[in-house]
Amino acid sequence: MAWAVLVACAAVLAVRLPSVIHGGTDAIGDSESGRVTAAIDAKFGQGAGFGFAVIVSHREVDASDPEFSIMVNEAAAALQALAQVRRVSHYWNTGAPELLGRSGRSALLLVTPNVASYFAAEDLTNSLREALSGLAADRGYLVTVTGAPAMFYDLTRHSSSDLTRAEHVGIPVALVILLFVFRAPLAALLPLVLAGAAVTVSSAALFLLSRWMPMSIFAQNVVTMIGLGIGVDYALLVVIRFRRERVQGCRTADASLRAAANAAPAILVSGTAVAIGFLALLLVHAPFLHGMAFGGLTVVFATVVASLTLLPVLLQWWGRALNWPWRLHGRPTRGTAIDRMWNRWATQVMAHPWRYLGLAGAMVGILVVPVFWMQSRNVSMGDMPPGFESRRGYELLRQDFVAGWMGPIVVLLQGCAGVDLRGPNARQAVLAVAARLGRDKRVVQIQGYPRLLRALAARDKAAGVVADPQAALPSVGTEWISADGGTALMILVPRAAPEREEMLAFVRQLRGDAWPEARAAGIGIAIGGPAAMIADFDAELFGSLGRIVPAVLAVTFVVLMAAFRSVLIPAKAVLMNLLSVLAAYGFLVLVFQEGIGAALIGIDPPGGLNSLVILMLFTILFGLSMDYEVFLLHQINEAYRRSGENRIAVASGVACSAGLISSAAAIMICLCGSFAFTHLTATREFGLGLAFAVALDATVIRLLMVPALMELFGAANWWWPGWKRHPASKRRFSQACGDTRGVQSVG
Repeated sequence: MAWAVLVACAAVLAVRLPSVIHGGTDAIGDSESGRVTAAIDAKFGQGAGFGFAVIVSHREVDASDPEFSIMVNEAAAALQALAQVRRVSHYWNTGAPELLGRSGRSALLLVTPNVASYFAAEDLTNSLREALSGLAADRGYLVTVTGAPAMFYDLTRHSSSDLTRAEHVGIPVALVILLFVFRAPLAALLPLVLAGAAVTVSSAALFLLSRWMPMSIFAQNVVTMIGLGIGVDYALLVVIRFRRERVQGCRTADASLRAAANAAPAILVSGTAVAIGFLALLLVHAPFLHGMAFGGLTVVFATVVASLTLLPVLLQWWGRALNWPWRLHGRPTRGTAIDRMWNRWATQVMAHPWRYLGLAGAMVGILVVPVFWMQSRNVSMGDMPPGFESRRGYELLRQDFVAGWMGPIVVLLQGCAGVDLRGPNARQAVLAVAARLGRDKRVVQIQGYPRLLRALAARDKAAGVVADPQAALPSVGTEWISADGGTALMILVPRAAPEREEMLAFVRQLRGDAWPEARAAGIGIAIGGPAAMIADFDAELFGSLGRIVPAVLAVTFVVLMAAFRSVLIPAKAVLMNLLSVLAAYGFLVLVFQEGIGAALIGIDPPGGLNSLVILMLFTILFGLSMDYEVFLLHQINEAYRRSGENRIAVASGVACSAGLISSAAAIMICLCGSFAFTHLTATREFGLGLAFAVALDATVIRLLMVPALMELFGAANWWWPGWKRHPASKRRFSQACGDTRGVQSVG
């Protein structure tokens, strides 16, 4: 009853999660781009760094036609009427020729929002589009809203439909596999019921946490993907145990409790391993990743608790109906036959360990090699389907203007020790810096304070006077220079979009410049804007790997060491998981960077892996693939305690866990692989990476490498300092794995 109330209440909040998730992120607070954003907010008003690009175009009417200027002014007035819009700039109110398209039939409007964060700018996208909707369609004009905030808005809005599409593919396939495993409808539904309850509770938790931390679209996808995956895994483990107990004659109530108790150690260790990866995300100084971390921790906790509390209750309620239409005790032979098949396989591998280890090592090694030329990339317009408005706007920018309008580079000029940027020395220094940057072929336009200085100089020259800049500038306005004269903005419009590698390299070059002209005049320079935010995010992301990787490896090793009372087995498990992760990276490099097989999933290879996916795959996959390692080692450990003989224990463990791991892995592959049908390339990378690693772990790692290594290490597998095992008398395999008799599902 408690779970029913909890899930019902959680569902009310979970359905509201899409309204609070975002595709973009604010700058990292202590980064250079974060400091630039804070300074702009303080001196020029909030939102000045989160601009939109609005393109007005017509197939036949030229921009020189008065009708076109009327249309642009109407659009600007509609936008300016919004309380969250600070300023709208276009050719007819600035005279800037670069705001007219090369075709002569388009114009660019630059919208500066009045918002406190990037997330608020993202949410403003819909208001801008509504204000412009219907304004020009009847006259043949096309008005398109784009820019970085609009791109992430479109990603966010479509992520929910992508998630639904993936669920519509993955869940039915998972149900078919469960029906094949259990041959009973209710038993097949039970794992999905458990996973659904855990995902619902976790989604509600994400919605509540959004009050205190930003929630990314990836958080929603990760909670669903991981919740469904481990929920089905843990439910399979408990239900299979339950059916075994029932076959042996236990009453329903006793069988459910014993099943939960027997499965609890494996579930707790597995859940802890998955949670370790999410905890590691807290080591990254990026708030939106913290939201993802707490979401992951919540779904792991909810799944573990539901597996050990909700599932036994459901097993008791459904009782014999769980097995309808079969009577388990009437079909005892198939499970044992398949157990013996897997036992023979493991024995064969252990009879020739070096041969099979070499084969498995070669297979994994081939997949690991591409990691050495792996390249990172960021979310870009190329990831967006052509039908998205922001993508259409980007194409118009690229064709008729320059792609750099998607995210200009912001050069923040600050006077040091009270230097007034309106003074003659400061003005000359600013113009010298602008002149040098203007000679760079990567820069198309320089706007802001340098242009204002040139405009004032031209005006004074035409009037034949020399005005006092300190008096003239405030009268012109404070769009580019602060009221106190201590801060000014220089805007660089580059040729390429902000996420392009050449723009990130340009940002790094600008930051490494000594700026002798500015330094001599007492002016400090800092670089901000979208490209700088991306560069800072990548630097933090990859810099944090030096903290995350050792932490995850060490903590996982300690947890497994405590669970299995062994030193060598945890070390082997950590190594195997690391190989799975590296092989998954290699697979993704081949598909998304080299383009091998990319056509099969309908994508143009983007030429690299999303930087966020690189981090997320390690932290999540390392714990997720540990699921099957834990299930296998748990069975081997139990068999060793019974027999005291390494070879018998390994063969027994492989056989006893074969059906569970094969079924769970097949379902996980379907659930994660279904994300290949989404629109966002990064989500495709993440889902396919997880699916491939799980497939590799459940086959090559489990069936070849683990038995071979366990045989080679022999008794050393079970060495534990200061303690000697006293196993029970040796038993035959059929006795050690006897509790699988009659359980059809393990086939």
